[in-house]
Amino acid sequence: MPDLEFTSLYKRRRKNKSKQMRDAIDECVRKLHQNPRHPGLHSHRVNGAKGVWESYVDEANRVTWQYGEGSIILRNNCNHDILKRRP
Repeated sequence: MPDLEFTSLYKRRRKNKSKQMRDAIDECVRKLHQNPRHPGLHSHRVNGAKGVWESYVDEANRVTWQYGEGSIILRNNCNHDILKRRP
């Protein structure tokens, strides 16, 4: 299994979530750590962001991440609306 690395943005955003949402994020990260292709994560590349992936925490929330050298770097955890590009 790859190591997990957490950006300061990821840590700061996670800290400000409710306990219920932190638990859901942690479950998503656990699945991601075990198998980035886990079907329940619906992991896919983020359009326009080279090398960045997103995985579903729930319908509205995502974890963004990328592969590092022997690791998965967790970049952010946010509401899906933040990831949408402005027209």
